[in-house]
Amino acid sequence: MKQNIWKKAVLFAGVAVLLTGCGEAKKAYDQGMKLAKEGKYEKSLPYFKEAIQENGEQAEYYIGYGMALCRLNRYEAAKEEFQKVIQETDNKISKENNKQLCYGMAIAEYGLGEYGHVIEYCDKAVEIEYLEDMDCDILYTKISALWQQGEWKTAEEVCYALLEKNKKYMDAYMILAGIEQELGDSDKAVQAYKDAIEADKTYYNAYFKLYQQYQSAGQTDAANELLNQLVALKTNKAENMMVIGRAYFYKQEYDKAKEYLKMAVDGNNVESLYYLGIVSASLEEYDDAISYYQKYIKENQEEMNVEVYYQLAIVYMQQEEYDKAQSIITKGISYGVTPALQELKKIQVILLEKQNCYKEAVPLAKEYIKCYPADTAMEKELSFIKTRIK
Repeated sequence: MKQNIWKKAVLFAGVAVLLTGCGEAKKAYDQGMKLAKEGKYEKSLPYFKEAIQENGEQAEYYIGYGMALCRLNRYEAAKEEFQKVIQETDNKISKENNKQLCYGMAIAEYGLGEYGHVIEYCDKAVEIEYLEDMDCDILYTKISALWQQGEWKTAEEVCYALLEKNKKYMDAYMILAGIEQELGDSDKAVQAYKDAIEADKTYYNAYFKLYQQYQSAGQTDAANELLNQLVALKTNKAENMMVIGRAYFYKQEYDKAKEYLKMAVDGNNVESLYYLGIVSASLEEYDDAISYYQKYIKENQEEMNVEVYYQLAIVYMQQEEYDKAQSIITKGISYGVTPALQELKKIQVILLEKQNCYKEAVPLAKEYIKCYPADTAMEKELSFIKTRIK
């Protein structure tokens, strides 16, 4: 299962609107936050720096600066900023700041692959009783770190604790299903997907994951029944047409899949371009796939699924356009910690293997193993790569 281990909005979701001073410092900070929330992290940095130079007493300025650095993969620099302002005082504002700073430290440590430290900082953050609306995101980050360490039972326990706090936290159901699969309990994985559907009947990703779960268990009738439910959706919304198109794709009725996905695009559902790319790639219509993926990237900058870069890299590799594949992988990795990052780093190793660049693949494989120790398959891959070096 692909681990949905990070959410795009998480890096600024926890930055509370607190008293942030006045005058030029506040103006610079506000401009930095505006740019950061628009995804313009590099451009936001000078404004955060200016705010800190004008008033170095405001912890919020360091929080904003550190979070932007995290988004730019500058995790050590982010840690330095967060550590400058962790406070020992016991008042409400200090505790709120410390909660955000601990969360920021957890994010930075995650980017560095230091999962033990991630868990430590998440625990510290949750212990602070203020800003409790952050707790679910913090617990999810802890689960993600436990996943990477292969600590499945503890991850399962924290997942249930998260869902006890918020039964509408849909990503928790999805990662819980993956944890249950790792624990070898397919029935519990099925139940997690069913619980997700019960919590939100329009959360269609759970239907597709449940379909795949049934298929892998050989429960073909149950799998097909799910798809039949989806193709029977009313076509009064572009989103529904996208779901119907995806369902027809799984039914291997590719013409109908394209028909509904194109209608969804006509209804301004940009995400359907991504799935049109997947359908085209499956049919080995690679030029069409590239076109759809590129349109998706161009038209969906705000809420983009970074996995599009992984899918596009695969298509370029199929065409033996290795330079283009590498360029696309680099672009995807530049988005920092996203659900697609692990896949992008893995395919980067595979790309070098395909080009017989075994010496160059070794350090990347080692880095991958450090960041994702639960994926033991890469250790075998690394051993194979070493045998190819003359």
